[in-house]
Order: sequence, then C-alpha cells, then structure tokens
Amino acid sequence: MGEQVKPKSNSKMHAIILTVLGLIFLIVGVGIATIHGAPLRGSGAGTLIAVLGVILLIIALLRFRMKRT
Repeated sequence: MGEQVKPKSNSKMHAIILTVLGLIFLIVGVGIATIHGAPLRGSGAGTLIAVLGVILLIIALLRFRMKRT
C-alpha cells in the first residue's frame, strides 16, 4: 500500500485552476481579436472571451486572498 497524499488546502487548488483557465481564456481572446484571418475575428467573440478571462483572474485572486487569512 502506498501513501496517499492529499493537498493541504482545496481553496488554493481552486484558485490555481481558475488562474490557469483565466490565462488561457485571456490569451485565446486576445488572439481571436488581433490575429488577421482568425475565423471569429470581428464578431466580438474575442473580446468576450478576453473579458471572461480577466473576470476569472479577478475571482481567482479574490478567492486566494480570502482563503489565505
């Protein structure tokens, strides 16, 4: 039987996951909005995805700071 390792805090794991998703959405959104020839360019989808990424990053920051104290 091996030892089972549990993370110390699930709240930090959630903040990390939200941060990674926020960064991915932000990069994809900016890419869609700025790269010429992108399929969704001009539809507003890139801006919407970038804003969603920023919102996820803000939620991750707030979650990390609140659970830290």
